[in-house]
Parts: sequence; C-alpha cells; structure tokens
Amino acid sequence: MTYSAVKTDKNRYGFCVNRLCLFCISVSEKVIFFFYDAYNLKKERGDNMLTVLEIERNNNKTFMQKIASLFHPYEISTTIKKHNKISVLCIKYRLNRGKIRYKKIYDYAICAPKTVICSNELELENTPFSRFESDEYARIMMQNAVCDILGRAAVSPNSLRIAYYDPMADAPLFTEKLSEFTSQLMVITNMPRFYEKESERLSESIGASFTVNNSPERLSDCDILICPKRIDTKLPVSEKTIIFTSSKPAVSLKGTVIYEFFPEFPYKYQRLKPESIDGVYFLSALYSLGGAKELAKLVPAACGDGQILYTAERLAQRIRNTSEEINSVISYNELNAEKRSV
Repeated sequence: MTYSAVKTDKNRYGFCVNRLCLFCISVSEKVIFFFYDAYNLKKERGDNMLTVLEIERNNNKTFMQKIASLFHPYEISTTIKKHNKISVLCIKYRLNRGKIRYKKIYDYAICAPKTVICSNELELENTPFSRFESDEYARIMMQNAVCDILGRAAVSPNSLRIAYYDPMADAPLFTEKLSEFTSQLMVITNMPRFYEKESERLSESIGASFTVNNSPERLSDCDILICPKRIDTKLPVSEKTIIFTSSKPAVSLKGTVIYEFFPEFPYKYQRLKPESIDGVYFLSALYSLGGAKELAKLVPAACGDGQILYTAERLAQRIRNTSEEINSVISYNELNAEKRSV
C-alpha cells in the first residue's frame, strides 16, 4: 500500500511537470511568433505603411455559435498588401460577444502606424488608435472638378461672376486658376493682405486681377461660389448659385451645394483597398499617408450634393445657361441705354 501511494504521488508529480512544460512551450511559441510577426511587419512596411482597421460584429448567431462565443469572444486576422513603396496592413476584428478589445488589436499593430483607416462610425476615444481624417485631398479634387467643369462650359470670362470664399486664406494660390475663367473674380476673406499681394502678383505676371473684400453680403450677386474649406456660417447666396466646397457644410444653404467628388479609382491601387472602406476616403489616405502624390492629377468623373449625382457636362451646361441669361440681360440693358441716348 505504501509503495502504491508513493507511485501515485510520482505519477501526479510527473503529470504536473508535463503540464508545466507544455504550458511553457505554448507561451514560448506565442512569444516567438509575436516577435517574428513584428519583425516581418517591420520588414514589409517599406517607406509608407497604412493601417486599416475593420470591425465586423456577428449579431446573427445560431445557438451553437452563441455557445462557441463564450470561449471565443473575438477573432483577429491580418493581411499585408504592397504596391511599390506602399504597404497596407489590414486588421480584421470579428466581434462575437462583449466589447472590442483594442489592447488585443494593438498587439497586431505593434510596428504599424496607430492612425488607422476605418469607418467613421467607429468610436476610438480612449483607445491606442485615432482615425485618419484630412480634407486636403478633397480640396484638391474640388479644385480639379471646378477647373474641368469651367473648361467644359467655355463661356466668356465677362459673363461669369465667380466668388471665392476663403475667410482664413487657406488656399490663395487657386485664384490664379480661377482668373483664367472669369474677369469678375471676387474674393471674400478675413485676411485681405494675403489676397491683395496675390492680386498684385497676378497683375504683374499674367495681367489678371480680382477684387478683395471682407463682406459676405456681396455673395448675393455671384453665379458660382467656391469654398476651399467647410462652410460653417450662413451665406447670402441665391437659389441659382452653384456652390463648390470640400466637405458637407455645417449649415443649410440655398443653391446647389456640391461637396462630393468621385474620381475613378486607379487600377494599380484597387488590390490594396479593403471592400468595406470608402474609395475616395482610401484615396485620401494613399495621398496623405502613402505618399501617392500622383493621385492629385485625377479629375472627378462625377460630383454630388449628398442626394443627386452630377456629371461634369451637366454642371457645365447649367453654367452655359446662366451665362446666356447674363448676356441677354446685358444686351437688353445696352439696347435700352442706346434708345435713351437717341
């Protein structure tokens, strides 16, 4: 009996040692693979790496899936795609139950940027991550669309009244382009010194100029209003005014407000884009974070006001119609003036 008891204790001791060894091996493997993945990620990131975070919520679970979610509340997978010097790390997090465990996600992005490309519905406050947001690329697309539309309209510079609303002088250089399409360019700004210098420069270099003032009330006479930044105050525009701005205004405005711009997505970058990420938003990230500056040359194929899509030709036709109305009014006034002089 004594021998049997001793033997049993030895068996228990051996069992415990085996379990401890297996546990140590398991932990060692995880540590080794963690650093191996981190090394590969650092090796793959190249000059410019983008981090995409996709959250999928498994709300429609069967009974067996609900049982399984007790043991596996989440699933994480990662993929890395490359194009030249741009790498995109895509982290997919499938939530089966409970809250999103951002610390677990962080382990998979240890060597990647923490500014992530993700849905704007994702709350990232008090997490290691922040959502990528920038209006720079949207402003470039807005400017490209305006130039394309005005070029298609091909109206007389004397028959088109364009106003450029830039309170903080964020983009004064665009006035040079606008001067090609109108001789009646008016700039509304709270920083007149910047624009007065630009007007002098244009007058000396190409013989063009524009008026500068800080009175938004003057906008009531414009046919086209262009705003490089988001509009956050009411402006006295008419129902016929076409407004181009880089993001959705914070206030309601009269007229047609164009703030969505849709360029054709370049084929060479299509394999980098995750399906759940908006195309224009991803192009903005490629431009700002990935260094793909050639994307600034794209011209939007369509524009939108949040409800209706407009082709460039459709908007150009509206501008031609406006120009014809102005010309007819000018001709009528000139005719009356001649009659009165006679």
